[in-house]
Amino acid sequence: MRNLQHFLITCISFSLLGESFSTLLRSTQHPPRLSLRGGKSDNGIFSDIYKTSSVSSSPSSCLNEGTKTHDGCNDPMYTQELNDDESDRFDMFELARSWTPGFCASSSFEDGASKTKKKMECKKEYLKNEMTVHGLWPSYSEPFSDPALMSSTRNKQKKCYWPQNCRMPPGYPRNESFHYDEDVLPKSEEFKRLAPAWYYDGLAEHEWEKHGTCAMWPAKDDSSMNNDIGEEEKIKKSLTQRNFYAGMFQLAKNLGTPDKLPRSAGKKVPLDALKHAFSELTPVIAAFGCDSRCNFVQIVQCFKRPSSSHADSSSSFIGQPMDCPCVGVRDSRYDNSCESQCKDGVYIIDAAEK
Repeated sequence: MRNLQHFLITCISFSLLGESFSTLLRSTQHPPRLSLRGGKSDNGIFSDIYKTSSVSSSPSSCLNEGTKTHDGCNDPMYTQELNDDESDRFDMFELARSWTPGFCASSSFEDGASKTKKKMECKKEYLKNEMTVHGLWPSYSEPFSDPALMSSTRNKQKKCYWPQNCRMPPGYPRNESFHYDEDVLPKSEEFKRLAPAWYYDGLAEHEWEKHGTCAMWPAKDDSSMNNDIGEEEKIKKSLTQRNFYAGMFQLAKNLGTPDKLPRSAGKKVPLDALKHAFSELTPVIAAFGCDSRCNFVQIVQCFKRPSSSHADSSSSFIGQPMDCPCVGVRDSRYDNSCESQCKDGVYIIDAAEK
């Protein structure tokens, strides 16, 4: 979107995200990406932001940022459903988006160049200085103890931080696909550009099976799956694979890429300045992922999950932006590694370098 008028028209046209979130977005542009670059300090746009930024460089109130390893738990909703316990219903979403030049450079370095070359999203015709969709993940703002994890030797914390690999919830509309169905992905070149790994590298099936299936379970007070209502009404009210994709892609499109990010591609920038570039558009605390060479790879932004008393689950299942919680997201080595290992700055890799 090039201006505010275009943005407002789009927000009105799409109700998937709800008015409450749309009003928080200011403007969006086509997104940028990263590349591996050594030692080139930014003396341009980001240095100006850093001098005037309101982002604090004071110590974070979140301890152990970017240092912890967490686990999800398989199909927790079904297990608890058998016991009439809904304490495991997730209450937030994490939207993960990749700076694809950085991801491709990181994969090439850590997994071998041959593996990266096989990824279509890393080929020159698809690689652009833009943020692209990794996935939308149901998650818990506070982890809970799960009996299934107690016997796990790998998860020493005995906590479940997100649900994964869920079976179909009771009442899911029978005429809607629950197993992965590529035919319900939005058909548009715009969305293929927004999520090349989903359309060209098979990421869509993995993300749906692991995370999307769990998003289909209704909130604690959501009666939209009640068996007393007709099938037609269920389809109208229920979240399905089809409108899960539609909502996720619309959210990613609205967020876009901060205008300042592509303009600093190929440079090293202060971490606070990178945070500020995103918080200008969505003023909440996010998590930033870097590889071992401090190339910016991914951002994770958090959103509340509205209950059925606040919004119809099929039209507004993603709520307002929220600060990502310290425990589970900002202390995660996977989600927030820039914070723990890149205090001296991060590299914004340029797609032209690949």
